[in-house]
Amino acid sequence: EQLSSLGALVCDMEPETITASDPSVLENLKLCPALTGAQWDALNTVFLQGGTAYGDPSSWDLQTLQNLGPLVLALNQTTLSLV
Repeated sequence: EQLSSLGALVCDMEPETITASDPSVLENLKLCPALTGAQWDALNTVFLQGGTAYGDPSSWDLQTLQNLGPLVLALNQTTLSLV
C-alpha cells in the first residue's frame, strides 16, 4: 500500500531496499527512466525468488515479458536462461 504512494521515488532505492521490499515494488520501478547496475542485480534477485506477480521466470511467456515493460532490459543471463 505504501509502495503505490511512493511512485517514482523508488528509483532512488538502494539495491538492498529493493530486495527487502515487497515484490510489488517492481511496478513502481517500471517508472524509472534509468537504474544502476546494482539496482538491476537487485531486480534479478527479486525475479529469481519467484514471489512476484509475474511468477517464477521458468513460467514466463511472451506476454509476461511484454508485461514487464522496461524491466525486461534489466534481466540478466541467469534470469533469461530460465525463461
